[in-house]
Amino acid sequence: QRLKSVPFGIERPVWVDDPTFSVDFHFRHTALPDRRSRNALNAFVSRQLSQRLDHDKPLWELWFVSGLPDDRWALVSKVHYAIIDGVSGTDLLGLLASDEESDLGHQQRVPKPLPSDTKLLTGAFMDIATDPLEAYRAVRGVVNKPYRLARELTGKLSDSRDPDGLGRAVGPHRRWQSTELELDDIRKVRAEHGCSTTDVILAAVTSGIRSYLVENGKPVPEKIDALIPLAVDAATGGLSGQVTSLTAHLPIGTEDPVERLKAIHAQTAPGAEATGAIAGHILRRQDHFVAPSVLAQGVRSAMLAARDSSHIDTVAINVPGPEHTVEVLGRPMVEAYPVIPLPARMRIAIAAMSLTDHVYFGITSDWDSTKGLRHAAAGVNQTLTDLGV
Repeated sequence: QRLKSVPFGIERPVWVDDPTFSVDFHFRHTALPDRRSRNALNAFVSRQLSQRLDHDKPLWELWFVSGLPDDRWALVSKVHYAIIDGVSGTDLLGLLASDEESDLGHQQRVPKPLPSDTKLLTGAFMDIATDPLEAYRAVRGVVNKPYRLARELTGKLSDSRDPDGLGRAVGPHRRWQSTELELDDIRKVRAEHGCSTTDVILAAVTSGIRSYLVENGKPVPEKIDALIPLAVDAATGGLSGQVTSLTAHLPIGTEDPVERLKAIHAQTAPGAEATGAIAGHILRRQDHFVAPSVLAQGVRSAMLAARDSSHIDTVAINVPGPEHTVEVLGRPMVEAYPVIPLPARMRIAIAAMSLTDHVYFGITSDWDSTKGLRHAAAGVNQTLTDLGV
């Protein structure tokens, strides 16, 4: 399905069947020009983050990337957060990594005809007449449209935040950088300092953002506000299909890395318990490869929250992945890097995902406001050394 706009924008776009759907448009292939360089893959992902999905088509793509060293290849999944509906649902990567047979490919599906503008308007007016919330949205959408147009033309935002900080208008282009840490080293830090794996990962995120600001000649504030999406524990001790969020102050202005870790732990320990967040070991021991679904739902939660909030500086997502080897199309998955978009008014966002014995980080930033992300990645890597490993 794809989105179709309601005339005059009086209601939100509706989902309709795509009569011209072709899977060839969504499964794509490219080959990297330089087998020796990981930078080529980072550059490809950066371009994909910069290019918007075609809203006249279903809002997803899956790229097969060849040309990696040691006969390796990569799958890059690109999905609009609007079509993500829950962490318990199976996503595309989860299907490819599943051992179960699926008959979806054998089903013959006849698309429904596209609704006419008259039908869309009739449905919209009925919703407005029977639902006060829809009526409010319709009025707000029409009233705000001239303001949104003026804002897009001038490039100005309504908030008055420090233009040298992490929250401001960003351009359309993105940078993406990857790095990794060994899970055993993270566990050593966890045992030494009496904290959680998430605390250590957030300390790495804090160090990475601190290095990012220093690298780009920006002032380093005492702290920044980070939105941290968390999967919610179900009553059965598994996935509930819901995501909640914790807001934490990342102490990037604190010089001592141990004190930074303590400050993070003091916030996350009671916060995770209060929100009912699922324990990481439950996610790591799931039979199915649910990490991409959890990540996607976390991204959706962050995008929606950031859209309605002006005080969030960054997003940090940590997804515990499986401890066992995952196979995709009969080949073992050796690395799994999370790729997340930038929420509104943010210059940088970092996600982490574990797979077997490593934690893989994906760092996304605005292209125009940074010289690069090498120092941010180096800051992540330096964390374990600073904490005694």
